[in-house]
Amino acid sequence: MWKKLLLVPVWSSLNIALLVFSLAFYAQISAPQQLRSPAIAELTPTGIPELLYAAIPAPENKIKTAVGSADARSEILRQYLIKHESPLYPYSDLLVKVADENRFDFRWMVAIAQQESNLCKKIPENSYNCWGWGIWCLDYSQEAQSCNEMKITKFDSYEQAIINIAPQFKEKFLSKGSRTQAEEVMGTYTPPSDGSWAYGVNQFMSELE
Repeated sequence: MWKKLLLVPVWSSLNIALLVFSLAFYAQISAPQQLRSPAIAELTPTGIPELLYAAIPAPENKIKTAVGSADARSEILRQYLIKHESPLYPYSDLLVKVADENRFDFRWMVAIAQQESNLCKKIPENSYNCWGWGIWCLDYSQEAQSCNEMKITKFDSYEQAIINIAPQFKEKFLSKGSRTQAEEVMGTYTPPSDGSWAYGVNQFMSELE
């Protein structure tokens, strides 16, 4: 008889324990994902801890993607200029900025600098003039096939050159007839060219796409 009576409280205790366990488990699986602790982990066979679950990450990647898209043109120029070891590479942002302000393709000034001076690696000393801008021969010797006296427009820095040349380039070479082709620009920028100037500029423009 006493054995039967003893089973009653034991069975009731088991029911209570099961009920408490069930409630705790239900509370865990029903909790919002971001409230769970990201620190719970277990060891993998290699001994490296692995998170069982974690809070949803912040939208950091979306921000980086948006910034990357906005800076794409500057980055394209920067990588191109670094690849060609040009001293213009620190000015990629400025090159895009002045192009936007003057409403012309951001590739123009870099492509012309590539054609005129191998991206500033072959320019008159201390001129910072990579575009052949305002540079011409005042006294050309036909016999020696060389220039005895040059007119050279100089700037104090690459930054000054870019800022000053961009609006003049727009006014003199791109605004007239809304020129967009290198062949059209060549007619006034460097009339003596046999077409090689336009060919080179077009090639460099395509490399920057």
